Formats: sequence, structure tokens, C-alpha cells
Amino acid sequence: MTDHGRKYGDRQSHPIPVWNGIFEHYGRIRDALWEFEWCIDRITEEQKGIGLVLGGAPVKISTIVADLKGSQKETVRRHLEHLEGEKYIRRRRTAYGHVIEVLNSRKFGIWRKEKPQNDASLSQEKPICGSQKPTGGSQKPKIDTNKEDSAVTQQDTAVAGRPDVWEFLGVDHSGLTPSISELCRNFYRSKNGQTPVEFIGECMDGIEALRERIPAAIAARAKTLRSQAGTMVKATMPELEAEPWAK
Repeated sequence: MTDHGRKYGDRQSHPIPVWNGIFEHYGRIRDALWEFEWCIDRITEEQKGIGLVLGGAPVKISTIVADLKGSQKETVRRHLEHLEGEKYIRRRRTAYGHVIEVLNSRKFGIWRKEKPQNDASLSQEKPICGSQKPTGGSQKPKIDTNKEDSAVTQQDTAVAGRPDVWEFLGVDHSGLTPSISELCRNFYRSKNGQTPVEFIGECMDGIEALRERIPAAIAARAKTLRSQAGTMVKATMPELEAEPWAK
């Protein structure tokens, strides 16, 4: 990936694929555009035209609020409900947030050199964030994997010397199940300024939402990180002077 100097949090920024036909949807999307763009950016997988946000892992309102600087929790909640009511997204509630799916999603494959065909304008049946066409019938769309797509859509974590998720957490992942490993990687792709202790807590919430047991390696590391964080807080707290009236 070319280092253009633009940053998003602690990682390199990348463009979001959105067709200019979205302008025709002003009357329906309104102020919920920011949340809609967030969902498109976080799509990591597509299944038959449905974009899975963070691979289908539960998403908390607080996660979106943290990324949309200056937003408010109730406002983000209302906008997501609006997008769902207008059929731009679909949500499923879990104990740890909502699984979010973007409808009519064709995010991948738009960075090809050839000019896309007949997908420039938006309609309720046309794509909202890309131009990849199904290969036929009910088959799963084929996703291009050229250099541009790989760099943008996979949000490669090995940029600018950034450690991978396991280095960041200090966890031995050799014994983790594939589903847990993928969930943590998906969370890490969208990580934005979280500390290790905050991030590992989010991963544990996601693992429980998948109804899997939290691996011993992750549970032990979370305990260590929380202990270290508590020690740092105590070490940085100033010693209070005695009250002038105290005897």
C-alpha cells in the first residue's frame, strides 16, 4: 500500500467506495449518512449482496460513537434505527450489541481499471456501496483480489510498522478456534485508538456473543492487562494534601 501520509487513528487511511448516485438518496438517508458510511467502511465480507459489518460480529453503539468524533449515543442509535427503517441496513440484536448487515452491498471489486457498467446510479434494488456483479443465479459474488482491492478492503494491519492483533495483545493465538481468531482480527481492522485493555474487553464481549468460551490465553492476558492498568492509575494519582482544618 502506498503511504500517502493520511491517517485514521493509528493506521493508514483508505478511500471508501460509494457511488455518486447516493446524492439521490438525500431525502431518505438525511443526517444518518455518517452512520451509513461507517457501516460501509466496516464491511469485511459479502454474502449474496449482503455486506457483513465486521464479519458479522456484534457492534456496540459506543464503538460507533467512539469513531464518529463529536457524535452522541442517542443520536447514533436514532440514525441506525432510521437506516434500518429505510431498508439500507438490517440488524439483529444480541446480548453484546447488534449484528449489522448492509443491504444491496457491492463494496468489493470497484477499483478495477475497466469502467463499471450500469451501476452508477442508486435505486432501491441497485448497489449502495460498490459495483461487483453476481456471477449468476444465487451464486455468491466473486470478489476481485487485485492489489487495489486487497489494500483497501482488507485493511491490511501490517502498515507503517503496526503490529498484528496478537502482538498488540500479547496473546499466543496458536490454540484459538478459527472463528475467534477471525473475530479478533476483524475487530483489530477497525480499532481506533483503543488501549489493549479496552480492546481485549471488546474481543471478549464478541466471543461471548458467538456463544463460545473465552480461551484461557485471552482470559489470562485480560486479567494481566487490567491489573497493569490499575497499577498505572494508582501510580499517576497525585497525593492529596491534608485538609487545612484536619488535625
